[in-house]
Amino acid sequence: MTPHVSETAMAVRTSAPEKAQLTGKSESQAAQQIDWFSLVVIAPAVLILLGFLLLFFYGVFQSLTDLRLGRPIVRFVGFANYAALMNTADFWNNVRVTVTYALSAVLLQAFLGLAIAKLFASGVSLARWLRPIILLPLVLPPMSVALMWTTMMNPQSGVLNYLLSLVGLGPFAWISNPATALISVILIDVWTYTPFFALIIFAGLQGITDDIREAARINGAKGWSTFWRIELPLVAPYCLIAAVFRLIESFNQFDIIFGTTQGGPGNATAALSVQGYITAFQNMTFGRGAALMVVNWLIVLIGAFLTVKAWQAVRRRVN
Repeated sequence: MTPHVSETAMAVRTSAPEKAQLTGKSESQAAQQIDWFSLVVIAPAVLILLGFLLLFFYGVFQSLTDLRLGRPIVRFVGFANYAALMNTADFWNNVRVTVTYALSAVLLQAFLGLAIAKLFASGVSLARWLRPIILLPLVLPPMSVALMWTTMMNPQSGVLNYLLSLVGLGPFAWISNPATALISVILIDVWTYTPFFALIIFAGLQGITDDIREAARINGAKGWSTFWRIELPLVAPYCLIAAVFRLIESFNQFDIIFGTTQGGPGNATAALSVQGYITAFQNMTFGRGAALMVVNWLIVLIGAFLTVKAWQAVRRRVN
């Protein structure tokens, strides 16, 4: 019995390393299979990203050339396009219009979106009716929105001037007057994208439990004080994260402006995106148009970076 037991123990001891080695090989093979599967899954996204990066850097290269339709030889001119732009008053007007449009639209949308979200969170009967309706502007194509508002803002036959006449107000020029055109397109943007802010902030308000509000009431906080000291700081990160997306879109806004005014009257609404399109595809100076879009990209990058930094600071303070 003893020799038989010892032989069995030796067989177990000798086979244990072999089993461990086989187990290690099978695990490594499984890991390799998972890695290959992951690569196959993310490959389309990587290819799309590389394609966008290639197009972006090609656009930057175009901005450093004198590329123009009908010119057979393209020369590398360095930063000559940028220097020529900065020496013109129209360029600085384009920058002013772009920044004014984006900041004004986003600030108004944040304020109105916060008010609408607070209304939704109040539970009144009006809020239940407005919740499905508030989404309608978001599902409309921006160019359709632009054409619709262009018709309504017509100085002679527009419905907006008709409604103003009912309360005794005279006809308003809207997008036909250089003094009011930028304000008009900002209002169109606010009408279209305020629901985006409202939905994001409403989601943040839903995350504030009744225990937090009850604790504030026990400590003597009234309705306005509870909103100002409790709810607003807690939803501020939601406001800023929505502002990041809307700032990026507003700095690049093309559809609403081009669909209503095409940058006019004069250059009153000539944002960088619209002016870049006109310069490249109407004036056929592709190098100069690419330079305008690179400047627009830099403004978007700076705006998004500052907003993300503000979001991080508010997030740390809330935590």
